[in-house]
Amino acid sequence: MKRRSFLKSSVSVCAASSLFSSAYLWAKSNETRLDLYTQRLSSDDLRQLISQFPTLLVASPQNTPVEVTLKPVIARRYSNQVYILFELSKEISIFNSLGEKTRAIPVPPVVGHIKDFAVDEKSQRIFVASGNTHSIYTIGFNGDVQNIFGEFGIDLPQQLSGIKSITSDERGLVHILNGHSNDVRVFDGQGVYHYSYAPRTFGKQANLVSIDGYQTIRVLGGKFRDIVYIFDVYGKPMG
Repeated sequence: MKRRSFLKSSVSVCAASSLFSSAYLWAKSNETRLDLYTQRLSSDDLRQLISQFPTLLVASPQNTPVEVTLKPVIARRYSNQVYILFELSKEISIFNSLGEKTRAIPVPPVVGHIKDFAVDEKSQRIFVASGNTHSIYTIGFNGDVQNIFGEFGIDLPQQLSGIKSITSDERGLVHILNGHSNDVRVFDGQGVYHYSYAPRTFGKQANLVSIDGYQTIRVLGGKFRDIVYIFDVYGKPMG
């Protein structure tokens, strides 16, 4: 991929109608529950919620300014706010229930590639999974790094290898979907390992792909990503 030379950026995000009026229609059509505290949103979902994504002016190979629409990489709804990481961005943008951008949380360059993030609104912090270091960065809403935890390895339960997805529960604990072991490993905000869990029906070739949740934990898996396993925050199966 050729490096893009940035000239200037312009963020223009607005909504043609109320964000969660549209969200209600989207949730209803997909038989999801809007009253869940947190949801992951796809690019198609966001197009129904936000009329225009941010744009960036870049220099073409002919050194001509070209306006590029930035694609959302990760988007998560928490209560009545949506947190979005756009491509080429080192900040997580926050939008309110009217589809208006209210603020942004800067992500320090030391994090590197952002694999996933989860929000702990009670403590005003986010957990960011780094794809470069197999680590979790705890970052305050002002962008300061509060903690870094996660040890690369495959032999001990507190070690991580191939972080796929993360979420934070109502206690502020981080549930990490670990690729190599194909299970969920739970740590507190200080990086202390607590326990692990996984769907009982899965074998060694299981394919767990994503995790979400707050008061209950939902793990998406299956060959066609069509099975949702539900747990309580302690890893006990609920359905």
